[in-house]
Amino acid sequence: MLTALGVDAVAQRDELPENTKDVALFAFLAGSDFVFISQDKRQLTRIAEARELKNAGISAIYFEPFWNRLQFWDQATWLVKHWRTISQFSEAVERGTVGAIKQRGKIHVINF
Repeated sequence: MLTALGVDAVAQRDELPENTKDVALFAFLAGSDFVFISQDKRQLTRIAEARELKNAGISAIYFEPFWNRLQFWDQATWLVKHWRTISQFSEAVERGTVGAIKQRGKIHVINF
């Protein structure tokens, strides 16, 4: 949906096999200008994944728990509505910054 709006976005499933482990995903993203967006904040608490995310040096934004309560089309609507905030955050922070976004669109930096 974001690419239809002219956003330079790539879905993981379009680049890597569906069963790709997070560690391999972060290694794949290392050194790129991609901003990784996910709802799986457990990646920050699992040692190998957190280490690889830090080593990759990419910025990441994680959805707070509200995301899982939204239906697909509500997620799409929310994402389009808040994309400007996500884009501005990713452009303003140093590469490697990790943030979490709340339902109202406020993003705070996570130190892990």
